[in-house]
Amino acid sequence: MRKYASFVAFALVAVLVACGGGGGEDTASKPAAARPAAKAPAAPAAGYQVMAVSDGGTITGKVVAAGNVPPAEKVEISKDTSVCGTEKVLEDIMVGAGGELARAVVWIENIKSGKDFENGSHGSVDQVECHYVPQIQVLKPGASLEVINSDAILHNIHAYDGDETLFNIAQPIKGQKTSKELNASGPVHLKCDVHSWMSAWVFLAKTPYYAVTADDGTFSIGDVPPGTYTVKVWHGKLGTSSMEVAVEAGGSAMADLTITAS
Repeated sequence: MRKYASFVAFALVAVLVACGGGGGEDTASKPAAARPAAKAPAAPAAGYQVMAVSDGGTITGKVVAAGNVPPAEKVEISKDTSVCGTEKVLEDIMVGAGGELARAVVWIENIKSGKDFENGSHGSVDQVECHYVPQIQVLKPGASLEVINSDAILHNIHAYDGDETLFNIAQPIKGQKTSKELNASGPVHLKCDVHSWMSAWVFLAKTPYYAVTADDGTFSIGDVPPGTYTVKVWHGKLGTSSMEVAVEAGGSAMADLTITAS
């Protein structure tokens, strides 16, 4: 009986050694300091407090582009023309006859408290006929972005935070979907390494006080607590601008901003 017990114990040890063998690394058994650190989600705006806003005002305005504003670029295409076509007019600069700038992001820079950020945890971008849809969207830092390929050709979507790569994925299959977490803040640029003209933006806003300008350049940001704020505007091609705005309880403040292209 003693010999049998010894044999069972030896067999158990052999099984355990075999399961842990093969060069695999048991990271679960390592102390926390020795494990690879997961990238933490981007922090919300410093000191921002969610509160009920009962006497909020509204900031409205228009964004215009001035200076040397380039016209919409026309691209001749010679690759994957059965899907992409032979020509694209890029939509990264959309300016009206009076300089009205569409698809610019406006936000309150120094707001410390206000309404809850209820939306913006999930977004999506589709690749349709070698074109990103939508061209611009606003999400929270740490949001999940679903990347979809609706084309029956290879796309390679490359996300940049400035010069840093956030992710770089290939999607060769029509209908393929991949979700990625965006741990950054501010503008994230989406490009295709296969089709160089493809471009879109995801702006990661730290508070819910933002807007995207309409085709006529107008915007509106509501439920703003009374106070004096810095209102900023950003455009992926033309740059930024800002101004100070005072908001009274229940009032409406105007913020007409101009981005001067160099």
